[in-house]
Amino acid sequence: MKIPENTDSCSAHSVHLRKEISFLRGVCLLLGNTIGAAIFISPKGVLLHSSSYGLSLIMWTIGGIFSVIGSLCYAELGTTITKSGSSYIYVFESFGGFMAFLNLWTSLIISYPARQAILALTFSNYLMGPFYSSCPLPSAAVYLVAVACIGFITAVNCAKVKWGAYLQMAATVAQVSALIVIIVTGVVKLIQGDTQNFEKPFEGSKLNPGSMALALYSALYSYSGWDALNYVTEEMKNPERNLPLTIIIAMPLLTVIYFLTNVAYYTVMDAETILNSSAVAVTFADQVLGYAKWFIPLTVAISCCGALNSVIISSSRLIFVGSREGHLPDCLCLVHIYRFTPIPALLFNGGMALIFLCVKDIYQLIHYFSFSYWLFLGLAVAGQIYLRWTCPDMPRPLKLNLCFPVVYCICSVCLVVVPLYSDTADSMVGLAGILSGAPIYYFFIHLPPQRQPKILRKLLGFIFIYTQKVCLCCPAESPPGKQIQSKSK
Repeated sequence: MKIPENTDSCSAHSVHLRKEISFLRGVCLLLGNTIGAAIFISPKGVLLHSSSYGLSLIMWTIGGIFSVIGSLCYAELGTTITKSGSSYIYVFESFGGFMAFLNLWTSLIISYPARQAILALTFSNYLMGPFYSSCPLPSAAVYLVAVACIGFITAVNCAKVKWGAYLQMAATVAQVSALIVIIVTGVVKLIQGDTQNFEKPFEGSKLNPGSMALALYSALYSYSGWDALNYVTEEMKNPERNLPLTIIIAMPLLTVIYFLTNVAYYTVMDAETILNSSAVAVTFADQVLGYAKWFIPLTVAISCCGALNSVIISSSRLIFVGSREGHLPDCLCLVHIYRFTPIPALLFNGGMALIFLCVKDIYQLIHYFSFSYWLFLGLAVAGQIYLRWTCPDMPRPLKLNLCFPVVYCICSVCLVVVPLYSDTADSMVGLAGILSGAPIYYFFIHLPPQRQPKILRKLLGFIFIYTQKVCLCCPAESPPGKQIQSKSK
């Protein structure tokens, strides 16, 4: 959505996003975004579809290995194409603007704002829950706290990148500490002889392909978010070293943590208790932590806050990069001239999240578009294979064996086909939503500017200039480092 040349006095090369993401901050961003609240609230989907503790633990392990392979593929992509934007920019560089725009369209119109709204509402519910233990939570208060949470985190990230990173580090420490408490408690129970739940670990296992696929799908949902660092590649210090190192350390560690956390759950609670629980970690705390049981609900709230912060960081950078590549209005790739933060992108992202707080059935929207997440991750990794073939001489600081991306692509195809087969109607709704971006792409991006309505160009020019003035922003300079010649938009 390019506009006519502006006459603003800001130089196009005056500011850029600073490299504020160190190795430790990167680890916290990746862990915080991936852990989220799922492992605390609803790990029961794996047990529901596997029907045994033994098989469910195998599914958690396979999900972790699959996520490690995917994250390693993204480590190669991130060190080869050193632009921010994750799957959007990798698809753009490999297969051109149309497929990349569909990825961007799905992420910004549905997936990211819906996820932020859910995290904010979950944070609000768990924060206010202890104060309303004997009566239902007032819905108006829940929504006001959720609005305040989104507003506060957006403001923190507008102020300074470092402040958002510090907030993420604090939340990640709380997340991991809570999981360690759960794990240690489970280990103590095992040492004390509470092993009755593991006497027949595979009894009743559902070994049919459909059930096993759904169990794996549930496990992978808890691992989703491992691509968080690829959204901020340009802001990482020494990304060629820190990006792969962060992934190599964080993802195997996360797999072990998830495995041991579920072992602790299974040690303390029987299958019926887990399947009937609305928040497994809270039920766990109620049974074994006594007076300290308040710690887990508080940690779930903090975990939601940290996950929301990491999603806001990722989503705002996706908006920023999408604007810079010409797929969104130019005003969204402006950077504050003193704070070096993408304030317009952050404000737009926050506004979209607030809109989705008003949607009654956000979970259904997420369900419609869940398979699109794996579709575009798989497409990005397919782009990795494609670039190996078309650009074999590109500098690649990290070069995996080709078996890794091939295996990941095959598994991604399965993850896309399973919901299309098992839940065809809802998947078709999601597919229609993705394809609804096609006419938007044609009329507002593919058509040359001279064929677009003159009033639209004037409006975009007006918004661009006044966004600069109101937000005290200037266009960011082009990112340094390696990149491929972009395909036609």
